[in-house]
Amino acid sequence: MYTDGVVEARTREAKLLGLERFGDYVIRATAGGELAPESLRRLIHSILDMKGGQLRDDATLLMFEWRPPPRGGRSLPRPQSG
Repeated sequence: MYTDGVVEARTREAKLLGLERFGDYVIRATAGGELAPESLRRLIHSILDMKGGQLRDDATLLMFEWRPPPRGGRSLPRPQSG
């Protein structure tokens, strides 16, 4: 999840980050096997570096990482009722 300040961030050359570049960054990080927290950290630093550490708009990122249970693996116990 992200706010518009992320995709509307501009480089020092006034180029828009945009949704396409943002998506490409996430796809490359995932394809490269980068862990989600590290991908998020690098993306935040990239945005801050583009802006010289000064944001003119909000730029909020929230990343969820879903890991399916292993095949044939144990699932979490169900809560007991009553």
